[in-house]
Amino acid sequence: MSCVAAKTDTHEGAVQIELKMFMKFKRFLPEGSADGKATISLPAGATFKDLLHHIDMPVVEDKIIVINGISHKQSDKVNALSLQQGDTVAIFPPIAGG
Repeated sequence: MSCVAAKTDTHEGAVQIELKMFMKFKRFLPEGSADGKATISLPAGATFKDLLHHIDMPVVEDKIIVINGISHKQSDKVNALSLQQGDTVAIFPPIAGG
């Protein structure tokens, strides 16, 4: 399965992350993305919130966030997490059940 690189700066100091989006959130992936994932280039020091702005996803949209296999609750603390080269970020819509 291949990832599609987003059209962004790939100059020195940029970091590339793998972004996986599920269900209704796939619509936020760059055009041409396959299998619900894409490689995204962001400036070094970019935060999770910067990623959300980059893909035009509302920060306030309810979501389940998994960064490098660790689940996080949506919060200002998570929004401020700095993303590193090679990080994998997965975003799921909330799941209800009973």
